[in-house]
Amino acid sequence: MPGDLAICNCVCTQRKGEVLFSSDTNSPYLIRVGGRDCNAGIEYGLLGMRIGGRRTVIVPPNLTYNERKTYPDLPGKELLVYELRLIDLPEKWDPEMERRLAAKADS
Repeated sequence: MPGDLAICNCVCTQRKGEVLFSSDTNSPYLIRVGGRDCNAGIEYGLLGMRIGGRRTVIVPPNLTYNERKTYPDLPGKELLVYELRLIDLPEKWDPEMERRLAAKADS
């Protein structure tokens, strides 16, 4: 959910398989979903994931603006592939949300 703090592992490759970057197993990414502090592909991919879940996200060129700054030789029409694994969601944006949803379901 936007605003959640997510801990994930990620591998970003070009469509042909060349790895651009990846998180180290011992040093996963810490991301505030919706905070624009990471690549758009990672943020979109994390939305709706469950802890322990894995997801492959193919990102179109119009969402790879951060990657293009870091990798200027990246072709303009290159699709990027993200392999994501959500490790944990240690901090919810709205810690009272679950209580309110449960109360609404009971009524």
